[in-house]
Amino acid sequence: MISGKKRVYNDIFYMLKPHFCPDCHCRLKKVKVSRVVNSNSPEAKNFDFGLGTGNYLVGDVEFVWKEFECPSCKKHLTVNEMKKMEAV
Repeated sequence: MISGKKRVYNDIFYMLKPHFCPDCHCRLKKVKVSRVVNSNSPEAKNFDFGLGTGNYLVGDVEFVWKEFECPSCKKHLTVNEMKKMEAV
C-alpha cells in the first residue's frame, strides 16, 4: 500500500524549452513517469524522502516526475540524457 506521493521537479526552465528527437527530429513531448520506492529498500538512496519540514516519508512512496518522449518513434529520454545529447 502506498503511504505517500512526492512530486520531483527536474530543471523546470530546461523543461519549458522545445526539444527534438535525436533520431527522427520530431518535437518531443513531456510525459509523466512514476515509480514506487520503499524507504527501506537499497534503491531508496537514489530518492529524497524528505518533506522539507524536517519530516520524512516512510514506507512505499510514489515518486512522480516528467521525462521526454518522441510521439513518432516512441523514444524515451530522461532530462539528463537529453542534456548530454544537447551538450548543455
